[in-house]
Amino acid sequence: MDSLPGGYTNATRRSASGQVEKRYQGDDRRERAALEHACLARLAGLLPVPTVIAVDRDVPALIMAEVGGGHGQGLLDAGHATRVLRLAGVLLRTLQDLDPGVIPELTGSGGVIVHGDFGPQNLLLDDHGITALVDWEFAHRGEPIEDLAWAEWIVRMHHHHAIDALDELHHGAGLDFDWTTRQAAMVQRCEALVRYCELHRSDGAEQWRTRLQRTEAWTD
Repeated sequence: MDSLPGGYTNATRRSASGQVEKRYQGDDRRERAALEHACLARLAGLLPVPTVIAVDRDVPALIMAEVGGGHGQGLLDAGHATRVLRLAGVLLRTLQDLDPGVIPELTGSGGVIVHGDFGPQNLLLDDHGITALVDWEFAHRGEPIEDLAWAEWIVRMHHHHAIDALDELHHGAGLDFDWTTRQAAMVQRCEALVRYCELHRSDGAEQWRTRLQRTEAWTD
């Protein structure tokens, strides 16, 4: 199998038979695997998500059909930021229009489905549009700003050259939050990731503390 990029909390590999195996790691791996499986099963036909072929609960692992398309971050860096972020915004609007009750396994009390790691890093796209939104292991019920702010954080942290295209993300999503509110949401998410790493991935906590400090220092 060939390893795929990403995989901060898992290992994802592509097989010669056109399948993708995602093996979950960490002491909370079973909970994350079960949540992602539930999300993919419930959202099939409602959003572009990978199709689950099989589940190995012992590992745990999901076996999914491979989805075509280029990785969103790669397309961003190749000069397609306007298109990628516009389509990401439109998809986010579609996600937030869904009744959160379609995924009864979600925890939280907000009014929308929150992907939990939304952004170009988890999108696949082809010439026709978005082919898949992947990595649902941190999904929950929450507030509309959460996924919007995190997608913006990904751009500001890792793709500074694409900041001027962020208006496409906001317009596509149909969301209008001021900078102070968006930054506060980014800070809150970074703080949550520090806590997560302290509980489950001590090797990543210091990195997230550094990212938190950078996020707090940003100006619009």
